[in-house]
Amino acid sequence: MSRILRNTLLVMSGTLASRLLGQVRQTILTNLPLPDTLKDAFWVAYRIPNLLRELLAEGAIQNALIPVLAQLPPEEAQRFARRFGAFLLGVNLVVLGLGLLFAPQIAGALLFLSEAALGQTSPLRNPAVFEQLVLLVRLTLPFLLTISMAALFSSMLQSKEHFGLPSFSPVAFNLGSIGLMLLFPQSVVALGLSVTLGGALQALVQLPGLRGYGLEFRWHPAFRQALARIGPFAFTTSVRQFLNLVLLSILAAYPPAAVTGFQNGELFFTTALGLLAVSPAMAAFPRLSALGGSDRQAARALLGRLLVRLATPLALASAMMVALAPWGVGLVYALTPNFTEANRTFTTQTVMALGLALLPWGLNQLLLRGFYAVGQVGQAVRITVAVALLNTLGYWLLREQGLFALNLATALAGWVGLVAYTHRLERLGMVEGGLVRRATLKTSLAALPAGLLAHQGAVWLGAPGPFLTNLLPLLGGGLVGLAVFAGLARGFGLPLWRRDGERG
Repeated sequence: MSRILRNTLLVMSGTLASRLLGQVRQTILTNLPLPDTLKDAFWVAYRIPNLLRELLAEGAIQNALIPVLAQLPPEEAQRFARRFGAFLLGVNLVVLGLGLLFAPQIAGALLFLSEAALGQTSPLRNPAVFEQLVLLVRLTLPFLLTISMAALFSSMLQSKEHFGLPSFSPVAFNLGSIGLMLLFPQSVVALGLSVTLGGALQALVQLPGLRGYGLEFRWHPAFRQALARIGPFAFTTSVRQFLNLVLLSILAAYPPAAVTGFQNGELFFTTALGLLAVSPAMAAFPRLSALGGSDRQAARALLGRLLVRLATPLALASAMMVALAPWGVGLVYALTPNFTEANRTFTTQTVMALGLALLPWGLNQLLLRGFYAVGQVGQAVRITVAVALLNTLGYWLLREQGLFALNLATALAGWVGLVAYTHRLERLGMVEGGLVRRATLKTSLAALPAGLLAHQGAVWLGAPGPFLTNLLPLLGGGLVGLAVFAGLARGFGLPLWRRDGERG
């Protein structure tokens, strides 16, 4: 078994464990005995540190620092990591202080954007709810500091191709968050602090793998290289967070439960994306980076094999998300009467629309790393800017059409991005455009009838309902869809398993 395959399986295992617990956390949050408006307020508040997390933590730090750390001698890499950690801590403390000071203005600006977009007053503008929104902004902001250090620790370990602790550390985040919410289910304060506690635990569980890591407040020459990479990486990896901020600004003026419904549906999407696309791309990135600097043909071959491998499960998952969304949402979230009918409707609409976005956005995760591997970050940034603008324009044009239409804008932007990324990488000699087109066409042709028959099978077995009543239709429809997809995929010559002797 190749190292890339071993690392991929390890990362996917950690991602699966953390995503499953993340789904448990989301289900508990959705079923808390709190009004829908307060749950919406939490998600609006949490979006601020979650956006900054991509700029100052996971997105930028991990992708930008791993190549720098991997290229430095071991002792120098340790020295750089200590000094960069001190720098990162200082930046986060400044951002945290400003956020705590201007929390009312931040909350007011978010609601102003939503009200301007739809021309109506947000339910969160109610004085009592707005006060809680400001409190939640202050309670969730320290999450940025804790998750930034966790991202740094992950980068240090992944640069040495040690994926165990980084892959499973989000499990600690979810366990801490779940525990606090269960202990104080009616507390808004506990809800806000749950993410900050989770981030701290995610950082702490990685410390044993760093062997006495400490901070050192001094400059390092490699800072210039790291900071030069972080800017473009921060943008390219934070696009979805920016888009979600725009979308939440619109949804904050929707009826209660719209924001929470979107968050519920997006978790379905990010779980599938993380497991089927981000995890394999992360595991392959160190090897792809090494080949990109020394053997462009080998890097191209590796990227092509990974694209074909990812397209097949992504297409199947896409079809099942669209076809079985009503039953999947009911099984995961409809545990108590606290999960309202409005929440169910908004969540289902989001899952179905984002299911159509899964295949292109999943392949884009890998294609972006193709640019990074050959040092062409600027080209990736330019394409990502265009995709972001297109997605934002779609949100604005469809702002009054409901959650399904709004999230279709994300699917459209993903497909446009896939075409653009493929074209530029083909010019760079990093991918064969025909291979990408064939893979997406064949997998889509297999997914369409699989989804249609899966939906019909589920309808025949029962209507969507509360919790376990959805299990039989979901399993039956899923098995029908899987069987149809597997048969068609085999007929199209798509890879359904790893052939003996194949190397990653």
